[in-house]
Amino acid sequence: MSQPPLATLRDPGVPARAGYTRVSAQALAGTARAVAAEIFGVDPSLVRAFLRDDAGYLALFIQLPVPLTDADGTARGTVLERVCEKRAGIGEQFTALTGSLVSRVDVRVTGIIDPAAVVRR
Repeated sequence: MSQPPLATLRDPGVPARAGYTRVSAQALAGTARAVAAEIFGVDPSLVRAFLRDDAGYLALFIQLPVPLTDADGTARGTVLERVCEKRAGIGEQFTALTGSLVSRVDVRVTGIIDPAAVVRR
C-alpha cells in the first residue's frame, strides 16, 4: 500500500513551519565531482571539483584525466572537441540535481588515461 504524499498529511488549518535547508560547499563539490566522473566515464577519485560564487551563481572548476576513447571504444573528434561537448552536460546535470544555477563550467584536463581504466557503466 502506498503512502499519501507528505503535502496531504499536513493539517490544512496549521501553517507550514518556518525553517531552512543548508547544503554545504563540500556536498556541492562532491556532487560536481560525481557528475563530471559520470559524464566523462572516469573514476570519481580522479576528479577534483572547486566551486566559486559568481554574482549569485556557481562557477564550477573541474580537473580530471580523460580517456582517449568514449565508453563504446571509439574516438570521435579530438580530446578538446569531446571535452567541450561534455562540459555543458556537467552544468545541466549539476543544476538538475542540486537546483543551484551554474554560470560557467571550466574543465582542466590533467592527463590522458588508458581506456581500460575507465569506469564501465
